[in-house]
Amino acid sequence: MTETVRLVSDGEELVLSAGEVYRTHTGSEKPAPPARTPAAAARLAIQYQGFQDEDGRREYVLDARRGDLTRRYVVWIELAAFSRRQARFQDGPDISYQKLLGALSASPLDGSDRIPVTEADLAAYRASHAPPERRGFTPPRPRAPESGEPKAAAGDRSDPA
Repeated sequence: MTETVRLVSDGEELVLSAGEVYRTHTGSEKPAPPARTPAAAARLAIQYQGFQDEDGRREYVLDARRGDLTRRYVVWIELAAFSRRQARFQDGPDISYQKLLGALSASPLDGSDRIPVTEADLAAYRASHAPPERRGFTPPRPRAPESGEPKAAAGDRSDPA
């Protein structure tokens, strides 16, 4: 797409592509404040901050924010679970995110800030993220004989053995 407008203000740039519209407010108009609904105020945001290995487990650090309240959580998985192939290292952040999301989805940001991932949690994650079942190979259908070709008899074989 080609750029059609570039507005520069306070060191920030806004680049609009062809067909996009940008409207500014004049000094006399004030934009309406965003509506604060209970659903918007109760929206939960979780941000992954990283991990570290401590005492035979991998600890994932996540920040949870609901409204103006932010709290740090540590969700951990035993390192043995990775060696037993109950979980993959690359799935650890998502497993931790899902565990924390489930723990905080209906509750305020309180309770324990250190949450273990159990074997049941890992089994549920594997079941929900299983690869799709592969379908077996189906050989192509034999083509119909063209006109003028003789049809092979049921017991007739073309390979002499």
